[in-house]
Amino acid sequence: MEVNNIIFEKILINNHISKKDFSEYSKIPYDTVVGWKKRNYVPPYAMVILKDMNYRRKLDLDVVQDLRKNFEKSNNVEYLLTKNEEKRLKSVFWGTNYTTSDIVKGIKENNQKILKRLEENLPSLVQREIIGKLINA
Repeated sequence: MEVNNIIFEKILINNHISKKDFSEYSKIPYDTVVGWKKRNYVPPYAMVILKDMNYRRKLDLDVVQDLRKNFEKSNNVEYLLTKNEEKRLKSVFWGTNYTTSDIVKGIKENNQKILKRLEENLPSLVQREIIGKLINA
């Protein structure tokens, strides 16, 4: 299939891709890509690369959107702790990779490792308050 430069440039414009971006992605020198306009001929492999580039960009956007959704879900864990209680809870697990939502989930699921650490590092009154709030939430 013979491709002229007009079709190539229309596809670039429709997909919001500059010639410079295409050149960097395809590792084809920019001067070569610009030179196709003078000859009014675009090699078929360039169209294959352009199609691949467009597909991968859309795929990357989908992945980013999925990651954002998952991040928002994990951050929207509702628990009814005061700021002071939340700070104390974080201080118990300081130096670990546990997030507040991980700790809350562990308490709700009766995770013995997390509960043991709470028992060792928090006064019993504070433990009861925090555990009571989280289990009833």
